[in-house]
Amino acid sequence: MPRKKSAAKKAKEAAEKAKVHEEEVNSLKNSTDEKLNRTEGGLEESDADSSSSEEEDDYGELITEEVESGISKVLEAIKANDTDKLLDPSVKFFEEPEKAVKKLARSEKHKPIYLKDYHRMNILSGGVLDDENENAEIETVDGKQSFASQQKMEKAQLLDEIEGEFDDKDDEDDDSDFLVKKEKTNTRRREVTSLPDPEVDDEKFLDEFVSKHAWIPKQGDKIINLDGNQMDEDDDEFDDAVERFENAYNFRYEDPNAAEIVSYARNQATLRRSATNSRRKKREEEKQLREKEKEEKEVAVQKKKKEKINKLTDVLEQVKKEYGAEINEAMVQKLTASLLNGDFDDSQWDNVLGELFNEDFYSQEGKPSWDENDEIMGDFYKEDNFSGNDDAEQLESEEEEPPLKKSRKEKIDEKKSKKKEKKKIAEMVDEAVEKNKLIIVDEVEEERKSRSRTKEEENMRFRYREVSPESFGLTAREIIAADDADLNEFIGLKKFAPYRPKELRAKDRRKVMKSRRVREWKKKVFGNEEGLKGENESLAIPVQNASDMKKGDKKHKKKY
Repeated sequence: MPRKKSAAKKAKEAAEKAKVHEEEVNSLKNSTDEKLNRTEGGLEESDADSSSSEEEDDYGELITEEVESGISKVLEAIKANDTDKLLDPSVKFFEEPEKAVKKLARSEKHKPIYLKDYHRMNILSGGVLDDENENAEIETVDGKQSFASQQKMEKAQLLDEIEGEFDDKDDEDDDSDFLVKKEKTNTRRREVTSLPDPEVDDEKFLDEFVSKHAWIPKQGDKIINLDGNQMDEDDDEFDDAVERFENAYNFRYEDPNAAEIVSYARNQATLRRSATNSRRKKREEEKQLREKEKEEKEVAVQKKKKEKINKLTDVLEQVKKEYGAEINEAMVQKLTASLLNGDFDDSQWDNVLGELFNEDFYSQEGKPSWDENDEIMGDFYKEDNFSGNDDAEQLESEEEEPPLKKSRKEKIDEKKSKKKEKKKIAEMVDEAVEKNKLIIVDEVEEERKSRSRTKEEENMRFRYREVSPESFGLTAREIIAADDADLNEFIGLKKFAPYRPKELRAKDRRKVMKSRRVREWKKKVFGNEEGLKGENESLAIPVQNASDMKKGDKKHKKKY
């Protein structure tokens, strides 16, 4: 059980409390007196020093009901144009400044605050509980540091170490709030005072402007400096701006990105070949050109093949019609081999017929027999079977009886048989021509080359043509033994030009190789119409190959 306090101890505590209370009351009185002295001293200083500037009441702190009533009176006098009242010095719309200040100072006196009032205010505001919570975080019942306070200190120490790593002051300012919970700022909407339109009713606007204190600036309003004096800027911001300007001016000729390493990464356009590549376009064009040429060549081959088939079919039908030979595969192959290499001419009929109707053909065939219905040999058949007396009777019967007409069925059967036989001939010809397709392809290529030159041939400066050796009826000994003048008289060098047409060369050859002209020339040059005679009379003209000529040129080439 706790011990009771003694009377002396209780009296001592009461005296101490009374002493503390007196000190608080005295401090409040002293603070009030100081405020009054400051106010009076300010007024005296403003009266004494006329050169000092008065501080204007921009925020309406000195506005009272008496001041508002005075302003309204002045406005009414101005509206009524009462100049006598406005210029009369005896009429006062406002109180004297000294009396107004004293009245305001008296109204500012507060009720004295005692210790109990202070504790009550502190408890109501919650300050005591905050102090207790802070102390509770720092110490526990046993006097040791709590776990929560220990974590808080370690966290603050860690943040201090992190901030200490940054030497730049700006970086420290930026990172000072690192991992610190920011307090929410109360963003209140600025109260907007609604006023009537001054253009509609200017008097009402003026009354509302004064009564609602619209001339007092509120939070968020833009401050306009009416005096024209520049406001003092923050020293740090101003110094930073000056430093930035100086750096920009001093290093204006240097590359701003000199410290950065410029890299040129490959993009998709350079990483892969796109469809718009020029080389790829050229390859595609060449490919299309080759395909087009191939298609044209194929069309020309098919056309040529069809012409050959039609031509051979017509020839075979004509042979069958004229000579009554049976068309078989062997005959078709012979005719195809003989007529496929060149154009068919009427002068070649004897050769073609000689190949078809040779000894082998007659050895395979027996004695031909004709029917009485045969168109060509029918008359000979009738002559053999009937005697001479019956000829007159037969002739009379033929004259009396009209020729028999073929029935419709016979005509249809005959037409079908002819069509079938023609189809069979066409198939055999098609098969024979297909076996010799390479000959047709070569012929088509020669025709295409003769019609148009390729790009490579057009770019060539010289075009060489192969020519066959020609002696014009002279032997090698005669050509070597004769002089150049005699040879030019026999035939000029212009006649050997390879670009001359084939027809002109053949014409010159026939003219030069006439037997009479050759004999006369030989007699004039060699003294004998038969020319030179000897062992090498029939010596051929030596023709050197192009490869041998190239080798010989290399061997006998001299350096000068």
